[in-house]
Amino acid sequence: MPPPRKSKSQPKAGQSTRSSSAAAAAAAAAESFPSCLRPVPPSSVAITIHAKPGSKSASITDLSDEAVGVQIDAPAKDGEANAALLEYMSSVLGVKKRQVSIGSGSKSRDKVVIVEEVTVKTVFDALARASK
Repeated sequence: MPPPRKSKSQPKAGQSTRSSSAAAAAAAAAESFPSCLRPVPPSSVAITIHAKPGSKSASITDLSDEAVGVQIDAPAKDGEANAALLEYMSSVLGVKKRQVSIGSGSKSRDKVVIVEEVTVKTVFDALARASK
């Protein structure tokens, strides 16, 4: 008969492992933001945007789990709306224009905008202020 297997030691009640508490803190932090804002390592954030070109003024219309609704005051031709979107997002987020780029969806209303050197909390706070 083979010897019994040793099981991994479990922390006793009241004790916690360092990695599980860090993972729980990271999971709690990630859950408090809408899913349209995703961290991109090492220090960028991807924002899912539903663009509405051709409006009278640029503004944030919606901040939901699916996407951030953004009205753009430029027509959707020759990349004018994309340029206006990047300029507007950089001004709302308080970053330089070179830190904001279109990750995907350059010819679609549904886009992913990448913002470099920011945190998800910073982006969420700026978008929440602008949408009010």
